[in-house]
Amino acid sequence: MDTVEISLPVSRVAADRLDLPVDRVRLGALVSQAVMSGAPESELAAAIRLLSAPVRARRAALRQGFAAIQSAAEKAGITPTDVEAELGAWKRERGSPTG
Repeated sequence: MDTVEISLPVSRVAADRLDLPVDRVRLGALVSQAVMSGAPESELAAAIRLLSAPVRARRAALRQGFAAIQSAAEKAGITPTDVEAELGAWKRERGSPTG
């Protein structure tokens, strides 16, 4: 990835946490991904809130997300067997040893 050094205003606490170059590279990659995603500011803010939430809240959000996916699949007539069959085919196509 082509990178460029820039300066961003951050809190003192954030600056202290970004003292090591490896941490700045990691955060830079995250910022780049967020900007390139084209996600609206409200979605990025929601993602940040979720990432900084307690573990219990993150797990609850994941459970809600999976429940929504399962509900949508059921409404579309997709069964767990269908999903397993597709996953197995996908793994075989890619030569996955677990497929």
